[in-house]
Amino acid sequence: MACRRWKLGLSQEALAEATGVTVETISHIQRGIHGPRFGLIEKLEMVLDVNTESFFKNNLLSPC
Repeated sequence: MACRRWKLGLSQEALAEATGVTVETISHIQRGIHGPRFGLIEKLEMVLDVNTESFFKNNLLSPC
């Protein structure tokens, strides 16, 4: 997720604001502390311009 966010020029703050969560939540997801809930996945796929399958098949949650 961090790689995709960086490619789009989004900060953690911008992604958090666009998806309605805290920066801490984005940070925890990126570091693998916890995964996003389904409702957040839907928001992330819109902001990051990816589909749900990308979160699992393409390891979007894995580090760059």
